Amino acid sequence: MLTIINESKLAAVVDVYARYNVAIETEGMKITSINHHEVDFDAATYMQDQLIELIAKVLAHQLIKEVFDQEYGN
Repeated sequence: MLTIINESKLAAVVDVYARYNVAIETEGMKITSINHHEVDFDAATYMQDQLIELIAKVLAHQLIKEVFDQEYGN
């Protein structure tokens, strides 16, 4: 059975992403920043795998925006 994430599981996610040079800032169980881009996610409402996928989607959107901005000079 999958369980909702707790503080130690959130810390594990943050630590693993840090190994890939992804900076995740938290305040308690809230994720407030991913790679210095403000977000507002209540990690306590996700299962660990869902949270990992959500962060990956945020990163994908950040990369898409940066490539678009580079191509079109924004």
